[in-house]
Amino acid sequence: MPKLVALVALLGCAVFAVGSADGSSAAKAKVTLTVGMSQDVDSMNPAVGSLVPDYDIWNVQYATLTDKAASDFHVIPGLATSWTSSNGGKTWTYTLRKGLKWSDGTPLTSADVVYTINRSRKEAWLNYDSTVHNVVASAPNATTVVLRSSVPDPKLPVMDVYIVPKHVYDKVSAKDLAKYPALDGVGSGPFTLDTWVKGQYVRLKANPLYYGGKPAYDAIVLRPFTNLDAMVAALKKGEIDAANNIPSTAFKSLAGAKGIVTIEGQQGGFDELALNGGMGLKNTDGTPTANQALLDPRFREAIAHAIDKQTLVQRALAGIGIPTDALSPSANPEWVPTIPASQRYDFNLKQANAILDAAGYKDTDGDGIRNLPRGGKDIVLRYAIRSESSIAQPVAQFVIGWLKQIGIGTTTATYSDSQLTSVVGKGSYDLFTWGWTPFVDPDPELSYFTCAQLAKDPADPTNYYNDANFCDKRYDALYAQQHVELDHAKRLAIVNKMLTIWYRDAAYIVIDRTPDLQAYRTDRFTGWTRQPANVGPVLFTNTTPTYFNLKPIVGASSGGGGLGTPAIGAIVFVVLALIGGVAFVLVRRKSVDERE
Repeated sequence: MPKLVALVALLGCAVFAVGSADGSSAAKAKVTLTVGMSQDVDSMNPAVGSLVPDYDIWNVQYATLTDKAASDFHVIPGLATSWTSSNGGKTWTYTLRKGLKWSDGTPLTSADVVYTINRSRKEAWLNYDSTVHNVVASAPNATTVVLRSSVPDPKLPVMDVYIVPKHVYDKVSAKDLAKYPALDGVGSGPFTLDTWVKGQYVRLKANPLYYGGKPAYDAIVLRPFTNLDAMVAALKKGEIDAANNIPSTAFKSLAGAKGIVTIEGQQGGFDELALNGGMGLKNTDGTPTANQALLDPRFREAIAHAIDKQTLVQRALAGIGIPTDALSPSANPEWVPTIPASQRYDFNLKQANAILDAAGYKDTDGDGIRNLPRGGKDIVLRYAIRSESSIAQPVAQFVIGWLKQIGIGTTTATYSDSQLTSVVGKGSYDLFTWGWTPFVDPDPELSYFTCAQLAKDPADPTNYYNDANFCDKRYDALYAQQHVELDHAKRLAIVNKMLTIWYRDAAYIVIDRTPDLQAYRTDRFTGWTRQPANVGPVLFTNTTPTYFNLKPIVGASSGGGGLGTPAIGAIVFVVLALIGGVAFVLVRRKSVDERE
């Protein structure tokens, strides 16, 4: 980032009191929470967005039928205050709060809930489908919602998809939905969208019509940083109140700093080296968009044996993270299977070379790079590197070196997260490093890697969740089983089988269970809330209760790094324009699952 720290401090200016006609100070200063982050927002539209910041905004703008407790994710009231079941658990009846309103004053009724669930099911909205796929909603009256599932559904009574305003979304056709920017700012949560300047900032304003009451402060400003060291410096200087995705080296230096609390928040997130399994999009000549060698499980197995996860964590991730094997589909670690030692792809370059030799990948022209069998061309993989990640480049340096030692060449290209999302959607990659942050129930994360999620049309911007282009009929059959299994122990065993199949395919090489590295200042707000309690992060969580729970400290300054009054608006605009910015993916939370 250019050396604009002094100018950026203008963003933290408080809103000055405006003098009245008699010279008195009549206007109260506005209180703004400012959060630094490593990603920009992908989309304000909950039907199509995929990045972690997107979810944090939706968490505060759109209420859900049921909510999750901050402590342990158990189901609690949301728009609905109570619910009952019948028909063997296939039918659930919810009673809504009385007097609900959207932020524009329009009544929020059962019609909005029914509209959201039924339309998202019919059109298979990206972030809704796994939850509503089997559910039909109806409304006998304005405060009652009935959900009927065609199959037993272990997720119910939880219904945590974001409810959108019918009077707004009804004007957007299915054809235009993917392109709808959702800048209307109409919501039902504690804060709603005020302004978004992509790459620069998002401003959310308090919603006085929120059913839980107006928040104790006035606005949230989310600021993406292209230089994460500059973000840390801004936190130390008080220009921002909190920071997410702090580089591991800087994180260690913040520990013990006066007035700053550091958080290693665990919520199931992980980093992975993704391989293009080649089961998705094809070129015009009918060949897969992936390198032909990646279609061979033996080739992917050899790559898995060439990745030293211990070294990556210690040297590329500064020792922060836990080397691991299996994919984590949930914020609850019980869903992560233990891969038997006899089935693990442990680091072994000698074994990796032997596998490639036996599979016929020889260096036939003596240039140090193996060739495809039967006189094929050199195997050179396209490695996409994320520009917004503090670990992508150092991880790539190690991976490229190990691949060279087993005779596999690479070319690299650097992308912003939004650019890489498009590259993944088109299937025009072979390798990349990213991460996910999963939901609480494992079903959404598991659903992303079913055959039905394979990208089919490179022009469709929503084709990017199955970013390994993985397809296995055994996995799909087990997914269908767990989707309707009400017995928790049996469902857990099914998911363990699925993830063992997933691991053995080696389309993903999970590197580590990674914490969300965050820090916040203690001088302006109280009420920072970890989710889950004691171990989770305080921001960018499944429901982010911190935003509503925060209370300003009496006598503290009114704005950390928030936008000031209209009088300094032009200056702020110039500063922001100079700063620029980029987008982050969870997790896609990492998705939320957050990509990262």
